[in-house]
Amino acid sequence: MKSLLLGVILLSVYSFVGAQKHIADYTVAKESVLRSIPEDYINLARNQFKIAFQHTSHGTQVSRGMYGLQDYKAGDRTLFGITNDDPQPNKLEFHDYAIGPYHAEGEEAVDLSRNETAFIQATRNYLALPKSQEVNVVMWAWCEIEGHDVINNYIPGMQTLINEYGEGGTKIGTGEGMRRTPVHFIFMTGRPKGGSANLGAGNPEQQAQLIKDYCGKHGYFCLDYYTIDTYDLNDNYWNDTDEDGFSAAYGGNFLKDFQDAQVVGDGYYENKKSPDGSIVYGEHNSQHITANRKAFAFWWILARLAGYKGVSANVSDQSESCDLYFNENSNELEIGDFSDSSKVTCNVYSSSGVLVCSENVEANSKISLSVLSKGMYVVQLKSTNASYVQKIIVAN
Repeated sequence: MKSLLLGVILLSVYSFVGAQKHIADYTVAKESVLRSIPEDYINLARNQFKIAFQHTSHGTQVSRGMYGLQDYKAGDRTLFGITNDDPQPNKLEFHDYAIGPYHAEGEEAVDLSRNETAFIQATRNYLALPKSQEVNVVMWAWCEIEGHDVINNYIPGMQTLINEYGEGGTKIGTGEGMRRTPVHFIFMTGRPKGGSANLGAGNPEQQAQLIKDYCGKHGYFCLDYYTIDTYDLNDNYWNDTDEDGFSAAYGGNFLKDFQDAQVVGDGYYENKKSPDGSIVYGEHNSQHITANRKAFAFWWILARLAGYKGVSANVSDQSESCDLYFNENSNELEIGDFSDSSKVTCNVYSSSGVLVCSENVEANSKISLSVLSKGMYVVQLKSTNASYVQKIIVAN
């Protein structure tokens, strides 16, 4: 029998070149890209991830974009439903400004810029809290990145946290000082300063490239503030752009020009200060597009973490390339051989993305789904190295 891991590898080979892309840059910060992601993966992400986000004013361009998206178009309130420090069924659990208060004594950890290494212990302290035991996504934002030592401080600091709290990390397990839930750490580049201050050693363009190179090499996800800010909606790069979309080389503000040519609700949406809160721009913005694009990119990352390969097609039965079979007569999942020796978890989600069953599985095992009612479900097999998704129909 083919191994599970081989099946996932084959599936990846048949995907287009961009399938393994991990950088959420200007190329994915588009509504067209977001709408091309199969809803199965958005549903999985919305119900699977519990996010802690720490930032100061510039990071509001993510959170306010996320809060406003659910009010954009018909169906978005369900698809992109979100809460803030108020977990609710079938909504993305988001915790804004979550980690800063848990800094080490004598340090300040409000963002990545204020103290280059304080985020490490603050994150440890936060993840040790009883209320944070189910948090499985952590992201920190920069205020400004120029002049900071990303090679010797930020990148090693993030790697330290990954080594400790990522899948298979030294602090994942049972016993004193351990936690059960692994954490995905999302890297971030910094905003542009504008004019010539974007370019050269130690400045935003180069700093962003250093972070993206590291993430690309190691397969880590990164929200690329820099290119989302400096590329217009036609993918033109304006290297003198500031954080609001103004470029002297362009001759004005290309984001405001784009927004002025659209209609709210058709081309852009209004960002919100909180879920169902007041309409507001992301801070340091005079338009909604910047925060819109960062929300699009962040949802793309969440979908990728949920198993989306980057292929714009519906989840379909891939049993020919994976040793997973659903026996409709006995309502059992039959799992064959697989060579990946790491822990494999089988998650079963309803069609709306609600987790209904989760078990650790072994090769040549079966899982009874007799308790499930009739309907369509999504099965996710997830190991340290791969994630595989398949639809099943319970008919009996």
